[in-house]
Amino acid sequence: MILPFFIVFTLGAAPMSGPAIEKYIGKKLKRNDKTLRINEKYLGDAGLHVLAQSSQIRTVRTLVLYKVQVSDAGIRALAESPYLKNLQALYLEHNFITDMGAEIISNSSTFSNLKILNLYHNEITDEGVKAIANSDTLTQLNELNLNYNQIKGPGAVALTQSKKLPQLHNIQLAYNPIAKNGKEAWKRFQLMEGFKELHRQNRLDQVGEGLIGDFGVQVLLDFPYVSQLKTLDLSNNDLTDKAVIALAQSDRLKNLVSLNLSKNNIGDVGAQALASSQTLKKLKKLNLNFNRIEDDGARALAKSSIMDNLESLKLGQNKIGTEGANALNASKKLKNLTHPIFGFY
Repeated sequence: MILPFFIVFTLGAAPMSGPAIEKYIGKKLKRNDKTLRINEKYLGDAGLHVLAQSSQIRTVRTLVLYKVQVSDAGIRALAESPYLKNLQALYLEHNFITDMGAEIISNSSTFSNLKILNLYHNEITDEGVKAIANSDTLTQLNELNLNYNQIKGPGAVALTQSKKLPQLHNIQLAYNPIAKNGKEAWKRFQLMEGFKELHRQNRLDQVGEGLIGDFGVQVLLDFPYVSQLKTLDLSNNDLTDKAVIALAQSDRLKNLVSLNLSKNNIGDVGAQALASSQTLKKLKKLNLNFNRIEDDGARALAKSSIMDNLESLKLGQNKIGTEGANALNASKKLKNLTHPIFGFY
């Protein structure tokens, strides 16, 4: 039983011949001449050369080559094809492409119209990613999948900060051995792209629904259009005093009228930062329910000049004692509140 299995396995591993490849391509394109999918066929680099030189592929816009045993030599054959000028999406998952292949793709005019490039599960390192990031050819690229490669950090930073890929909005880098700085650069990129999409949909005031955390707040304050916000809801967002300090000190929140920071991990330091803010002077509603603010934070808020315009201050479910409550009740700064019990319920 072992010998027949071995023979079948050996025959199955043989690369497809040129005529077989031509016939297979014709069969596939007969159904849809815009998309060519070849999955788990042993093309090899020689077979890819046959494909690249086949005039049948001149109409192809999407090319999928999944587990076809291709390395950098095969990528060079694709890059030199005279028939792939219409290509917009290239999927090269589960192959043996290295930095050289990534560099070939980055420099070839054949791929100048690419919008999607999928290099999932190959052997690309930071050097190959830097080549993509510095490409003068891939200017139309929207999506890039580099999951399951060997990227450690510098490439991720270069890619997420690239000025040469202005259309790139989706970068996938999962399952790479990326160091902290690379992970932060990737996360910043993802957050910023999310903010851009919310702004395009006129929903930036809903940014907190995505659980952005302290790091997300820092990125949000770098977003050019955050200054347009009048309402900001960051409730239940796992925020600490660090995020609140950044919010309180930002000169981009001068137009903010309503700020919801309820259900976070804000303590006295965060409350004191809000109290001393020089930019939140238009604030009318401040919700600090369900945090960790104690008497020191309450006293700071009671004396704060930004409280002059407040119509609603909610401090329920904190750790404010009698001393802090008395300071708030006696405050002359909170004269415009419509809820004089400060939400203690």
